[in-house]
Amino acid sequence: MENNTDDVYKAKRFFEIDFVKGFATIFMIIFHFFYLMYFMDIVKFEIKQGILHLMAKISHTIFILMVGVNSAISYNKFREKNKKLYEKDYTSFKNQYIGKVAKRSLFLLLAGFTMTVLSYLGFGNLFVKFGIFHFVGVALLLAIPIVHNKFLALAVTLFIAIVHVLSNTARMRAFFSVNCQNVPFICFITGVYNIKFSSLDHFSIIPYFALVTFGIFLGHLLYTDKKRKFLNKKEEEKFENYEKKNVVNNIGLMGKNSFIIYFFHFVLFYILLIGYKYQLKPKLDTFMAQNSVTEKMDTLEGSNLGENTQKVEN
Repeated sequence: MENNTDDVYKAKRFFEIDFVKGFATIFMIIFHFFYLMYFMDIVKFEIKQGILHLMAKISHTIFILMVGVNSAISYNKFREKNKKLYEKDYTSFKNQYIGKVAKRSLFLLLAGFTMTVLSYLGFGNLFVKFGIFHFVGVALLLAIPIVHNKFLALAVTLFIAIVHVLSNTARMRAFFSVNCQNVPFICFITGVYNIKFSSLDHFSIIPYFALVTFGIFLGHLLYTDKKRKFLNKKEEEKFENYEKKNVVNNIGLMGKNSFIIYFFHFVLFYILLIGYKYQLKPKLDTFMAQNSVTEKMDTLEGSNLGENTQKVEN
């Protein structure tokens, strides 16, 4: 069997992408801690507006945008690595690429299904039905026909944006409110209308797939498989020095492992907060209540002692 891999090819990883994803990971961890406390009825922090809401928006926007950027870079790397096959037998090249993406998509969908089961056990009807893992797994498959072309990706971005705006008009919402009765889950996943579902974590195809396709556009615009298009050779050499800084490297490491962190930190927070809610919190409440009673008694005794002293003096 012919080996179409170029032996001299060496893939390049762009540290700034991992760095940006690392910042998003930090925001995500902070938000999810307070988010779980809210939904577990421990402390009702404001999560639907303010700083926590902003952190969540920034975090998931970066994550989904970077899915597109990485998809474009990954495609360019795969094409360069299999350059001979791409030139001689495009159909075989495309099938191999589809297989590569399908494996990654399957892994993410399995992670999503695991999150669905765990969230159902922990939160009942609020369980995750189509969360970030489900969405990215499906988005990678949907992006296969357009990942090779930045202008096609940009056109799809604009198309989804228009559909999103139109689907939120009064006439279209009235239309979907009737027609989605028969296929409520499909409408929920696509994002055109939600009739009855609620979920801890939800990312519908519309509008979020537009972030993926716009990320594909940016990935082709800013990068090749080995270099940054927005820097010349001298600037790139200088820019690469930032990767050696400990802060950049550590945050970038979080970015490299962002999806693993996403999965496990959520589960870990849930276990810790369950322990706090049902084991530690009752003991703390009892302790605080006892201290409060003791303080009141001490205050009362002090007050009585003062009154008795006044009576003796009189």
